[in-house]
Amino acid sequence: MLFLNAGFETTSLNLGYSTYQLAKYPYIQKKLQEEIDQHWQEEKEIDYDIINDMEYLDIFIREVLRMHINTHRVFNQECSQSTIICGHHIEKG
Repeated sequence: MLFLNAGFETTSLNLGYSTYQLAKYPYIQKKLQEEIDQHWQEEKEIDYDIINDMEYLDIFIREVLRMHINTHRVFNQECSQSTIICGHHIEKG
């Protein structure tokens, strides 16, 4: 039962965060809608191959998952090597 509830919770949270981002940034919603309209014609059923070809949708989902981590107890974000990003030095670890 715990396994099923945990799966539903993460799915609903991710859908909620996705909806929040689309409401906050309408230009992202417009760009996603344009991509969906471009790849999916009404006479065809949508399938895995059509969704897999939607690059902006994939980028959007990955970014939402990156920004709103639901599994913070399992994974932590740790820098694997020292680097400089936009002039800011980030140490390993």
